[in-house]
Amino acid sequence: MLNERIKKIRKDKSMTLKTFATALGTSPGFVSEIENGLKMPGYELLLSLKRIYDVDLNWLLTGEEQAEGSNDKVDQRPMDTVTEKINQHLGQMCEDQKRDVLKYTEEKKLLSELMSERQLKTG
Repeated sequence: MLNERIKKIRKDKSMTLKTFATALGTSPGFVSEIENGLKMPGYELLLSLKRIYDVDLNWLLTGEEQAEGSNDKVDQRPMDTVTEKINQHLGQMCEDQKRDVLKYTEEKKLLSELMSERQLKTG
């Protein structure tokens, strides 16, 4: 599971929650909640794991190793129009609604990118 793979990265680097969280630009409490399966990491945190620790996003998201010779470049892309519209309405939402909407859009974007990468690999 994703939470276990994130914990594995931290443990393999012999890092404390505090050090790991600081490197990723988040709090130790949030990392702990992720590792315990209580929260989902956002798109930015996953990209930080990729950039800082050279983590294969396919492995991180699915547990499957990257095929040899495949290209695992991930660029931060501008927001799509749906996400822009959601962001326009965030100001009118309560904090719980904002978290739910952002979690959903981030997960959808990651899954879309993963599917695109897989299509390129098999294409």
